Amino acid sequence: MEHAPKQGRELATLTWGVFLLLVLGVVGISVSPPLPFMLIAGFIFALLFAFRYIYFSFYLAIALVPFLGMMVSVPTGGLLIGQPAFGGSVDVFLVEIAMFVVIAAWALRLIFYWLGRRDVNWQPQLPLFKQYLGLFFAHVFSMFSGALPDKIFTLQYSLRPVLFDYVAFVALPVNLIRSRRRLWGALGVTVTVGMLAALSGFAAVIMPADSSQIFGRAHPFPIFGVNVLGENHNELAEVMVYSALFAWAMVLLAKGTRLKRILAAIAIFQFVIGILTFTRTFWIVTFLQFAFLWFTDWRKVFKRHVPKFMLAGILLLPFVVGMIYYTGSYTALSSNETRLMLSEISWLYFWDNPIFGTGAGSFISRIGATQIFAFEFGAPLDSHGWLQKIIFETGLLGLAALTILAAGFVSKFRMLVSKMEKNGVAKAYFLILAGAGGAVIYQLFNTDYWTGKMWLPLGLALAAGFVLSQESETQAVAESDSGTAGGLMAQGTETRSSDKGAHDILEA
Repeated sequence: MEHAPKQGRELATLTWGVFLLLVLGVVGISVSPPLPFMLIAGFIFALLFAFRYIYFSFYLAIALVPFLGMMVSVPTGGLLIGQPAFGGSVDVFLVEIAMFVVIAAWALRLIFYWLGRRDVNWQPQLPLFKQYLGLFFAHVFSMFSGALPDKIFTLQYSLRPVLFDYVAFVALPVNLIRSRRRLWGALGVTVTVGMLAALSGFAAVIMPADSSQIFGRAHPFPIFGVNVLGENHNELAEVMVYSALFAWAMVLLAKGTRLKRILAAIAIFQFVIGILTFTRTFWIVTFLQFAFLWFTDWRKVFKRHVPKFMLAGILLLPFVVGMIYYTGSYTALSSNETRLMLSEISWLYFWDNPIFGTGAGSFISRIGATQIFAFEFGAPLDSHGWLQKIIFETGLLGLAALTILAAGFVSKFRMLVSKMEKNGVAKAYFLILAGAGGAVIYQLFNTDYWTGKMWLPLGLALAAGFVLSQESETQAVAESDSGTAGGLMAQGTETRSSDKGAHDILEA
């Protein structure tokens, strides 16, 4: 077993482990006692189970990411910060509860395994943490806005979902996925759940809500009457954006021919379901993903299979016609009007509070208080676009922090790519990057930016980059050592042959 070279890392690890427990404790103490005994016992049991089977628990939490229709209402009572921060209760996604338990188990493992045993396998890795802290503090500092937001609520929103999303969906995957086996497991769970979501969309296509139609539009199909995947077609399409490319990446990482064919079929099926959602954002993101792949090692593949891509384009023509027809429909035009008014109101608020914004998490309440919007469109759901929400709630400070974070991600991904050999592994990683990038771009037009649907693909992309780049470096070192050994052997042979030749000359 290796040991940490510096004692400073031990202190940093202990600090991080205690910090995680404190963050979780902030949420815990907001729940007023006495809590039901079964709830406390259930949490303790879940924590012990996750501590013992942390990878299984992590995969289970990953599987829950798309199921945003599964929510739990937790009462907070009136003590401490429960009432002012949460209004007496808080609605949390089931995936957040699962990730909460896994994070707590991870924090305990950091203390017991890394600090206690100095096991380097549990040395914490916090990629881009400083850059993300900038985004976090931009949300915290928005409490000083001239719009006078509620300071306790602003702090609560900055902790959850802002900081929580980094810990749960970026730091946790990077720390738990440190081998090809763990990477395969995480991608496999993501693709499997994506396939289930695609089957749900396929059910909506063959069983349309309108009996007068032969085929319907792909959208999340209710399971036992519950919309566990959400109600909107966008919530299905945003999963297909990254899941289909992750499935194709697994095709390149798989070894068996039969498994490769199954994964390829899954990738194609998810792509088709994404098209059948007739979501404009899906088409835009898909085009950008293929453009990104064109400028990577995939250009040669595209050129080699030009006839197949032309055939695919011809087969897509009916869908293009359908997409054009939908763009001119009342539903699409109404959506455009809603987004336009949201943008106009957002800019007005931004110019009134350009530095700090109007306060983290204040978008819905302030837009809802705008009478003209409520009269025209009803109650708002959230900002249809992540940039719009950042500018509205955190102002220029948040926009600058987001720009620095985005630059950090791009720089990190470029560094990881530079360490990989130009082979099938690099091609697979470009597909993972395209999927993660697609998840981010999709949220420039949608409302699920502070969920695992955007941050988990980024976390998986970082984890995959670390695993695959280390494999490439290890392989390069092994080949270098092998080449050096072979060269020394060859040199020894040449020396002995030279000596033999000189001996023969002397003998003659």
